Amino acid sequence: MNLTRLDFEQARTMHLHFKTQLRSVLYGAAVDTIPLLSEHECALGKWMHDHALQRYRHIPEMQQLERVHTAIHNCAGKLISLYKAGAETAAREGLTEMEKIADELVGLLAGIETQILSTENNDDPVVESIEQHLEILQALRQSVENLDEQIRVETQKEAVSNESRFRESVEQAPVGIAIFRGRDMVIEMANTMYLELITRPAEAVAGRSLYEVLPEVRDSVKPLLDNVWDTATPHYGNEFPVILYRHGVPEMVYFNFVYQPLKNSNGEIDGVMVAATDVTAAVTARHALVESENQFRNLVMQSPIAMAIFKSRDMVIDMANNTMLQKMWRRSAAEVSGRKLLDVFPELAGQKFPELLLRVYDHGIAHQEKEAMAYVDGPDGMKRFYLDFEYTPLFDLEKNVYGIMATVSDVTERKEHEMAMRLSEEKFRVLGDTLPQMIWTTDADGRLNYASKRYFEFTGMTLDELNGIGWFNVIHPEDLMRNLPVWQEAVAKGIEYQIEHRMRKADGTYRWHLTRTVPQKDAEGNVKMWVGSTTDIHEGKMSIDKLEAEVLERTKELQKSNDDLRNSNEELAQFAYVASHDLQEPLRKIQTFASRLLDTEYHNISDKGKDYFARMQAAAQRMRQLIEDLLSFSRTSNNGEQLFEYVDLTQVLMRVKDQLSDQIDKQEAVIAYDLLPVLSAIPFQMEQLFMNLLNNALKFSRKGVKPVIKVKMEDNVYTLVGGLPYHKITIADNGIGFDPQFSERIFQVFQRLHVRNQFEGTGIGLAICKKIMDNHKGVIIAEGVPEAGAVFTLLFPVA
Repeated sequence: MNLTRLDFEQARTMHLHFKTQLRSVLYGAAVDTIPLLSEHECALGKWMHDHALQRYRHIPEMQQLERVHTAIHNCAGKLISLYKAGAETAAREGLTEMEKIADELVGLLAGIETQILSTENNDDPVVESIEQHLEILQALRQSVENLDEQIRVETQKEAVSNESRFRESVEQAPVGIAIFRGRDMVIEMANTMYLELITRPAEAVAGRSLYEVLPEVRDSVKPLLDNVWDTATPHYGNEFPVILYRHGVPEMVYFNFVYQPLKNSNGEIDGVMVAATDVTAAVTARHALVESENQFRNLVMQSPIAMAIFKSRDMVIDMANNTMLQKMWRRSAAEVSGRKLLDVFPELAGQKFPELLLRVYDHGIAHQEKEAMAYVDGPDGMKRFYLDFEYTPLFDLEKNVYGIMATVSDVTERKEHEMAMRLSEEKFRVLGDTLPQMIWTTDADGRLNYASKRYFEFTGMTLDELNGIGWFNVIHPEDLMRNLPVWQEAVAKGIEYQIEHRMRKADGTYRWHLTRTVPQKDAEGNVKMWVGSTTDIHEGKMSIDKLEAEVLERTKELQKSNDDLRNSNEELAQFAYVASHDLQEPLRKIQTFASRLLDTEYHNISDKGKDYFARMQAAAQRMRQLIEDLLSFSRTSNNGEQLFEYVDLTQVLMRVKDQLSDQIDKQEAVIAYDLLPVLSAIPFQMEQLFMNLLNNALKFSRKGVKPVIKVKMEDNVYTLVGGLPYHKITIADNGIGFDPQFSERIFQVFQRLHVRNQFEGTGIGLAICKKIMDNHKGVIIAEGVPEAGAVFTLLFPVA
């Protein structure tokens, strides 16, 4: 024996000694329990903590061995506590659990020993260790002998008296009891109750195997008894089904039973005791009840009507179907199941429903109501419901109330609709009696069933007289024959009806009225009723001829105005022709002869005369510029002769920039621009527009400041309030600007904000821009800040 083998043999011996000491305590021996209760005070624990964990800590199973060792001591402490509390049998039965843990510990010791032996070679004898091992073995043997003696004395002392008392008790027991011996389960004894259960006489079972007496149970019972015999552990059967031949007839019966292993003085199993009770009647009844309840619960859960079941007088929520949970309680089943109704819905405490539930529970009488108002709180707040409900008591087999089933129909929508209809009808009647028109209704077939107060006053008839088709009598016969087919067609097709007719007053006279009728339909499109109004149009009808005459006269006046406007336009065109030819020709001659005089007679003219000639030429030049600007302004009128086409505004801007290049270079101006859109426009007018705006920006620059002009295009389409989408283009400069109060005035013809000798121009350029934008259904907006610059915004409609 080498050192390692001796070391682990000693550990196993310590463990065996521990188990022997524990068993001795549980059988009444006076043994020190401290090593049994403390994992650090027992011999194996000291070996592990003082020696093994240090020497073999590299073995992973050592940590597992330590945990199993702790579990053994915990189990030992529990068994000793049971023994000291008087539960001796339970404590001794607990040794089975201890043996399972002990087997695991022995297995771990063997595994660790094998790993160490596979890596070590140590055959040196260790005498001192052997001596210790022998001492432990001797102590173990002494403990075992003491335990055996203790058990023998206790057993002999009680054997005789226990046997007698046991048999008397077994015979008088209210349950079937039998004792089987040997693995074949030979029946040693069976009390009267057991014989009645199996319907066999005592002489037919004594000394015979259970499997001979009841061959029909062999397949179902033998595996259970074999397991009890092999494991020496009891088996408990609950409502165990088995087919027994009772009086030759097979019958399904159910038993509650226990198979208890019986051991001899050596602790070896040599028999099994069975205690059985026939529970067939209870099981059958319960199965029927469960089946019935399952069917009932399935019906409840599948019902489209809200249903719930409350158990006990505390109204514990046993179940609620999906309709109740989702539509009324607005909670999940997990939130309500098993809880008291008032704990889930405390707001019901002030309502009548808890009291009604208790009354039904206490008296066992159902209760039902219609349109009861209830307030139920939920995740979405407190809601009001109108409910048709019934509380039905549920009875057990003894006819005692054990619960209540609540069946609830939510009629809130119908009730609120009825109230709304009632309120609407009241409002309708009040409104009908208030309006100057006659208001009336008919059923789906067109029979009058309501008329306003004004109707009765006008016709002098009662509702009974007008009811049904009596209202036909107040229509002028000629109009009735003309209107009746139209009305009948409207009723047949369910379409609106409108017609003019004469109605007879109470004094017999007729007045013209306009009647309009609208069908009221349900969700399926079926006409439920007709609502009509009859309006007095007599004065209007009588004044139609007069009105037509006035319209004719106004039409003639409008035609004359159009003729005058046409003539005026023709005269304006003639004026434009004269301005372009006849007026400019004298101006050219004045300018020409004035230039010749200055060239040929310059030295003969006085200085004052020269000044007069210069002023005359300047005036003529202004006159010529004014005429040209007026012609440009007149040509901007969109008279339909100028065709629209797609124009690239970026190209237009580039051409204008080229035309102004001399002025731009002279002023060292900077023009920055974005890519502009392509629009449907008049090309020439677009060029005029940008020429005037850029020319103005250059003209009205600040002295000593280089002009900077920025032409920007909005990234997104700009939309006017209440209008259509527009492209937005801004032209901003850093010139002299203008006072914001003149932002509208500058677009008027001949309007100038500066004196003539300060800036050139006639004041028509921006008016032309305004006219061009109008022609293109666009908008031009001017914004200015004195000595800071101006911004002109162009809004072109998106095509």
